[in-house]
Amino acid sequence: MKLILVLDFERHDDDELGFRKNDIITIISQKDEHCWVGELNGLRGWFPAKFVELLDERSKQYSSAGDDSISETVTDLVRGTLCPVIKQVLEHGMKRPNFLGGPCHPWLFIEESATKEVEKDFNSVYSRLVLCKTYRLDEDGKVLTPEELLYRCVQAVNQSHDNAHVQMDVKLRSLICMGLNEQVLHLWLEVLCSSSEVVQKCSMYHPWSFVYSPGWVQIKCDLRILSQLSFNLNPDWELPVKKETSNQPLKDGVRDMLVKHHLFSWDI
Repeated sequence: MKLILVLDFERHDDDELGFRKNDIITIISQKDEHCWVGELNGLRGWFPAKFVELLDERSKQYSSAGDDSISETVTDLVRGTLCPVIKQVLEHGMKRPNFLGGPCHPWLFIEESATKEVEKDFNSVYSRLVLCKTYRLDEDGKVLTPEELLYRCVQAVNQSHDNAHVQMDVKLRSLICMGLNEQVLHLWLEVLCSSSEVVQKCSMYHPWSFVYSPGWVQIKCDLRILSQLSFNLNPDWELPVKKETSNQPLKDGVRDMLVKHHLFSWDI
């Protein structure tokens, strides 16, 4: 198991493991709730558990180049370059809303398509979703199909982003980031474009739109290359962040250790 450091920790004693923010260490022991033992650059020692976050490795290798908490470049490339291109593809041939009609956006098409795909086999899908939620099974494609995973991710984005009252463009970018994280973005495009029943029943597109044409197959081939890369993108990157004091994790960690070892002070 590997961890990424979220705060600096300076080494003072020989049994401590010093590190810098964004270093990656290997966990050796988690016996103590507050102080873990890890290894970095051949050195072993203990460190405060609240100074680290678990890496989401699953079936892929971690790369700091694909981590938006470390690299600003990947944020610019994904949210600033890739997402607008995918939006343009999904907008091609989309009907403009009339004066009395509601908004027309690729996000609405994705919502409708994801729901329709899941409804095709509701009983089977529903039981799998409940199974994953109940037992917290891995959802990176080993249990859920791309259609089911798309549905779950759309629901997750709506739940987190509706509270922040963000635009549908932000939702679309967040969903694309989740697709890159799960390495299924190319499969999601196939789900959206290959379902002729959903596309034909959808009143959002003209017959000459891109989603009607076989051209999406070439785009899928291009996106498939991205599934070979490792991404760790925060879907909530564009949401407002609650302000927290920088020393809060350190203060909480010290308080927990003092209370556990009965060295606490009521002044903490």
